[in-house]
Amino acid sequence: MYFIKYLLLIILICSLSFGAKLDKNIIDANRTYYNQLLNRLSESNSSDPLEKILLEQIINFRPAPFEKKNIPQAKESETLKKLFNLFIDTIKEISLYQKKLKEKEKKIETIESEIKKLENNSSKILSFELQDAFYHKQLLYYQDMIQHLHLQLLKIQESIQNSIKNISINRKEIEEAIQKDLKKIEQLHDTITKIEISLEQVELIKNNIAAQYLRENLKKRREALFRLSYSVFQNRFLLFLSYLKEKNQKTFALEKQLYKDAGKYKILSKELIERYFSPFLLSLEKQYIGNIRTLAGSSKQEIKEVVHQSWKLINRPIFDINGTPVSIFNMTLALIIFILGIFIGLFYKYKIKNLSAHESTLSSSTKTLLANLGYYLIVIVSFFIALNILGVKLSSLAIVAGALSVGIGFGLQNVVSNFVSGIILMFERSIKISDYIEVGDNRGYVTDIRMRSTTIKTNENIDIVIPNQQFIENKVINWTMNDKIRRFSIPFGVAYGSDAKEVIDLVKEAVMQSEYKRYIIDNALRKTTVIMTEMADSSVNFELLVWLKGAEVIDKPKRTISYFLIRIYETLNQHGIEIPFPQRDLHIRSVPEKFALNGKIAKESKFL
Repeated sequence: MYFIKYLLLIILICSLSFGAKLDKNIIDANRTYYNQLLNRLSESNSSDPLEKILLEQIINFRPAPFEKKNIPQAKESETLKKLFNLFIDTIKEISLYQKKLKEKEKKIETIESEIKKLENNSSKILSFELQDAFYHKQLLYYQDMIQHLHLQLLKIQESIQNSIKNISINRKEIEEAIQKDLKKIEQLHDTITKIEISLEQVELIKNNIAAQYLRENLKKRREALFRLSYSVFQNRFLLFLSYLKEKNQKTFALEKQLYKDAGKYKILSKELIERYFSPFLLSLEKQYIGNIRTLAGSSKQEIKEVVHQSWKLINRPIFDINGTPVSIFNMTLALIIFILGIFIGLFYKYKIKNLSAHESTLSSSTKTLLANLGYYLIVIVSFFIALNILGVKLSSLAIVAGALSVGIGFGLQNVVSNFVSGIILMFERSIKISDYIEVGDNRGYVTDIRMRSTTIKTNENIDIVIPNQQFIENKVINWTMNDKIRRFSIPFGVAYGSDAKEVIDLVKEAVMQSEYKRYIIDNALRKTTVIMTEMADSSVNFELLVWLKGAEVIDKPKRTISYFLIRIYETLNQHGIEIPFPQRDLHIRSVPEKFALNGKIAKESKFL
């Protein structure tokens, strides 16, 4: 089995190694050899007609002598234009021959590859070899043409370079000619568009005569358009030379414009611009301006071009909103305006809140109200400006709001409710900054009122954020809404048998002589009094009613009540007035005998 595999492999290698070989003598032979070969084929009856035809073409092949064109030194603008036209035509001709050269090289490669696949005794070998020889003749012709054209191109460039010094170019006339041609180009574009529309219409109704007429008309218009475009290209080249002669910086801008025109008007391909046209302009700049200035000017122009292209890129529409094109620049500008609005709002809020007392007579709560309202107003205005830049109109927002009203009603009910409640609190001012309030189990100072929530700081220095809706729906105790005056009620009791009048006088005197006397108000409207409130089971109950003013005592009610209770306790204790505690008497009506001993209750009894 392995022997058969090796045998097949050897046969394959031998077949490849003994394949047909290309006869190089046919390629390098002279005309005499080809004539003798043609005679032998003519005498043979079995020859292939294709071989004779190929031989005749090889024998008759006469590379045309290269036409040397006279390249004069330009002494006027029109001659310079002709030189420039010859330069462009030469570039295109070189490109054409280079393209043909590549095609022939590809065909030669393919033919020689096919010859190697044939057997030595194949009848097709000679025809392939002759065709290969004919391609080689053409290949040499193209190479010679390219070489001669390159020499011609160098002479043209040299002539243009030497002519710049001797020619006076009227820039005003050239610029006016460019403007006229540009207007005509614009009109021709409109005319061509109209003809194309008419052509589509007549093609749809299959009016062949009218379609043929329109096609010819369209062809003429396009030819006229190319001529005008080429005229603009020529005149801009003259302007380029004029500014180059004066070493003006506008040279570099015109250089970039020439590159654009060459591509825009389809005068030169991108490859030809990079390979021939651009190096030619750079060589002119280096000759008249210098290497360093040329490099600096080109770099500056390239930077301008990059900036210009970047500007065009970020302004390119990505999508439309209500007919307004939205680009990266629009979105970035809208975002910047919105963020800037937030920062301006925060700065305004900070400035208003930090106004010192000598700068403003506004209260702390008023400052907070103005700060919050101003902040939200600035943010909302910047938001609408950003939407307007993006093309979103207020009418569109109204439609969207209507469409989302159901969703807002269900999904955002609490958010909207808190938002509206915040607005009510800000304008109603039932709760203000620095007020001491009590909401449910939470008690503390109001430190901030926002659109959604209010923050209070407890005496334990804990910040509690409460939704604004709770202040509207629930009972709120504001200890300092209008003033800092409150009446405290401190209950206490004494034992039965105590002199009530003495108790009242002692407690009242102790309170009026206490450390808190500077906070106590005692006048006709607000008097400190002690009243008896109840004769309870174990005590006679009294209540101290004292009016106090000042945030130090009002904002700390537990501490204040504790102080007065201690003062009352010490006063009663000093004067021997008993402070009772609850007592209960236990009466035992009967005791089981097993728990009794000699008629007495056993002291060790667990029952007792």
